[in-house]
Amino acid sequence: MKHFLKHIIIFSLCILIPLIAAEIYVEHLPNPSRDKHQWMQRHSTQVRTLILGSSHTFYGVNPNILTAQSDTTFNLAQVAQTYRYDDYLLHHYPMPHLRNLILPYSYFSLYEDFESMPRERWNAIRYRLYMDCDIHPRISFYGFEFSSINALVEKLKNNLIAPQSSHCTTWDTLGWGTDFTYRSREHDWDNGAEAAFNNTYADTTLVPLNIAYLDDIMDFCAKQRVNVLLITTPLSPRFLEHQQPRQVDRNNSVLAQLLRRHPHVHYMDFSDDPDFLDADFYDSHHLNEYGATKLTKKLLYWLR
Repeated sequence: MKHFLKHIIIFSLCILIPLIAAEIYVEHLPNPSRDKHQWMQRHSTQVRTLILGSSHTFYGVNPNILTAQSDTTFNLAQVAQTYRYDDYLLHHYPMPHLRNLILPYSYFSLYEDFESMPRERWNAIRYRLYMDCDIHPRISFYGFEFSSINALVEKLKNNLIAPQSSHCTTWDTLGWGTDFTYRSREHDWDNGAEAAFNNTYADTTLVPLNIAYLDDIMDFCAKQRVNVLLITTPLSPRFLEHQQPRQVDRNNSVLAQLLRRHPHVHYMDFSDDPDFLDADFYDSHHLNEYGATKLTKKLLYWLR
């Protein structure tokens, strides 16, 4: 029996020690969540314009251009960020001088929520680990990188095995994503059919949840006298062509109701803006640095 227990202990340690080492290593890697949290801890009271949302605004709205007109602007968007976390982050930091909020309203926005999507809930780990988000306890699935072995392995691979060949997210000091560049995009960048398909949802059960988060964001901003701008960022003609009409109609219907309930909210639709050319895109629904400059300049006149 003792011999058996000894083997069990040795076997457990052989698994546990590498796992703990991997956890410590990955937690200390640079990541946008930690950097954005640390920046907001130091400077949130100076922020006048805040950018929230998903990769569409992380890459598509350059705070460096807006800062010139609106004092301090910061991009608190992250890849795949959902309205749950936009709402949380808006309340999470003291921003007494906040006057403008920019938020995306994308083709997929109403249908995603990490906690409600088993294959995607690992994305919420970054908020608990690196942004002091208390939605979930520290000792929980959301408190450890190794809770998602696939994601952990991918991060190790990107940093240890093939760092030169792997795509890594990069960002600047004001939180803007800098790795979606014209020079780094694929030759067949316009993946409109595939991207539209991957962002089309038959299940609409999360729509009321996301409407509730949007309502909360807009109510908070109304009370704080913060000007809200919802934007739909540019899309390639192929992406537009392959959107499902039913989902587009539902999005438009929800948007119309939101704007009626919150008359202080502005909306700008750049999805088929002819000013955005092929050279402005990184892929079919993300802008590169040239497109981001063009889009951000279009927002300048809205700031107050």
